Amino acid sequence: ARFAVRRRQPVPEGVVLADVMADAAQETVRLAGEDGAVLAAAAVDSSRWELVHFSLWEHDTPKADGDVFEVLHLSAPGREKLPRGRQW
Repeated sequence: ARFAVRRRQPVPEGVVLADVMADAAQETVRLAGEDGAVLAAAAVDSSRWELVHFSLWEHDTPKADGDVFEVLHLSAPGREKLPRGRQW
């Protein structure tokens, strides 16, 4: 991976967290299917009540909004053995 993108957004007060995460999972599937995507994940940071989307990209034009970081090194032994798709 050459670039990483992190997008943070507040979780609105009073929402059903399961609904927020269902939408986040759909967005993760969309990102993972984009050309050049290596990985996409979403999680809630409960210390800040933020939804965090994280993605890794092979090229310098990631198709995701957020803060872009250059990846200088990525150690991924056994990556080829990991199954694609949702892991839960």
